[in-house]
Amino acid sequence: MKRKLRIVIIAFSASFLIMAGLSFYTMRQFETLISFSDQIEHTYKVISKLNAIEGVVKDLDIKERGYIITRDTQYLSEITKSVNSIEPTLADIKVLVNDNKDQLNLLKLLRYSLQQRKLSLDKNVEFVQKDSLSKMSKYFLEGRRLKLESVEYIVKMKDTEETLLNTRNVNKNLYQKVAYNTIRYLLFIFCLITAGLFLVMINELKKRLAYQDELHNKIIDVKRSHSELEQIAYASSHDLQEPLRKIQVFTDRFAWLHRKNMDKDTSETISRINAAATRMQQLIEDMANLTTLTKDNELKEETDLNRILNAALHELDPKIKQKEATIYKEVLPEIMGHPHQLQILFKSLLDNALKFSREDVKPLISIRSDKVSGEELLEVNDKLAEKSFYRITVSDNGIGFDNKFITKIFQIFQRLHNQQSDYDGKGVGLAICQRVMANHEGYILAHGHTEVGATFKLFFPA
Repeated sequence: MKRKLRIVIIAFSASFLIMAGLSFYTMRQFETLISFSDQIEHTYKVISKLNAIEGVVKDLDIKERGYIITRDTQYLSEITKSVNSIEPTLADIKVLVNDNKDQLNLLKLLRYSLQQRKLSLDKNVEFVQKDSLSKMSKYFLEGRRLKLESVEYIVKMKDTEETLLNTRNVNKNLYQKVAYNTIRYLLFIFCLITAGLFLVMINELKKRLAYQDELHNKIIDVKRSHSELEQIAYASSHDLQEPLRKIQVFTDRFAWLHRKNMDKDTSETISRINAAATRMQQLIEDMANLTTLTKDNELKEETDLNRILNAALHELDPKIKQKEATIYKEVLPEIMGHPHQLQILFKSLLDNALKFSREDVKPLISIRSDKVSGEELLEVNDKLAEKSFYRITVSDNGIGFDNKFITKIFQIFQRLHNQQSDYDGKGVGLAICQRVMANHEGYILAHGHTEVGATFKLFFPA
C-alpha cells in the first residue's frame, strides 16, 4: 500500500513539474508576444507623428500660397499655429525613436530643415508685405526646396519604421502561433495526465473499497471470535471455580475427619492439594479480570491517581507490613480514565514489587511522576515524540530481571521463574497492566537489573 501511495505521489509530482514547466514556457511566449505587440504599437505611434509632421509641412505650403495671393491675415494666424505644433511633435518623435541611432540622425536633419523652412517662410511673408509682387520671391523658391527636403527626410524615417513594422508583425504572428500551439499542447498534456491519474486513483479507490469491505468482514469475524472467547473465558472461569471450591472443602473435611490418626505424609499431601487449588483459583480470578478488561465499555472520568494509589496501598497493607516495605510516593496527576482499572494497574505493579523482593532485603518501592515528551517511545511509534505524557515511574530494589526478557514479561502466562521457584507469580499481572494502559491509550515500558531491581514506566497522554 505504501509503495502504491509512493507511486501516486511521484506521478502527481511529475505531472505538476511538467505542467509548471509548460506554464512557465507559455508565460515566456506570451511575454514575448506582448513585447512585439508593444513594439508594433510603438512603430504605429512614430508613423502617426511623422504623418502629422508631413501634413503640417504640406499645409504650410498651401497656407503660404493663400497668403501671397489674398494677403488675408487669417492665413498668418493659421501658419503660426501650424509652426508652433511642429516642435512638440518633433520632441515626441525623439522620445519614440531614442533607441534607434539612424532615426535620431534623420530627425536632426529634419529638425534643421524645418527650422530653415520656418526662416524662409518668415522672410517670404516679410517680402510679400513690402513688395507688390512684381517679381517672385527667392524665399518662396527656397521654401519649396526645403519643403521637399523635409518631406524626403520624413519619407526615409517612415520607410525605416515600415520595415521595422513588417519585421515586428512577422515576429508577432510567429510567436502568436507558437503561443497558441503551446497552449493547445499544454491542455492536451494536462488532460492526458489528469485522465491517467484519474484512472489510477479510480483503480486504487476500487482496490481500497474492496480491501475495506474485506477488512470490515474480518473485523466482524474477529469481534465474533473475540466475543465467543470472552464468553468461553467467563464461563470457564466461573465453572472452574465450583470444582476447586469442592476440592478445598473435601480436602478440609478429609483432614478434619482423620485428624486423630493422620500421618505426616498424608497431611503434607492434603496441604499441597489445597495450595494448588488456591493457586488455580487465583489464576482463574486473574483470567476473569483480564477478560473483563478487554471489554473496555466504561466511560472515562476525571480520576485522581493519588486516590487510586492510596486505595491500592490499602488493599496491599497486610503484605506491606509483612514485608516491612518502605513506600516513597510523589504527588500524581489527574487523568481521564477508568478508576477501577487504574486501581488494578497500581495494585498489580505494587504486588509485583512486593512479591519479587530479595531475601533479607526490605523492599523499597518508589512512585514518581513528571511530565515529559514521547521521546522514550520512539521505538513504539516515532510519531509519539511530539506528544506530551504524564510519566509515572514505579521502581523497586527487588530481584529484577534480565532485559532480554522485556518482551516476554508482558505476555500472559509467561514467567521468568520455573514452577518450583519460591516466587508465586502466575504470569498474568503484567499482561493485565499492559491491557489497562492500552485501554487508556497509554504505554508501559520496563527496565531491570538482576539482583538490583526493576523499573516500570507508565505513559498517560497529557
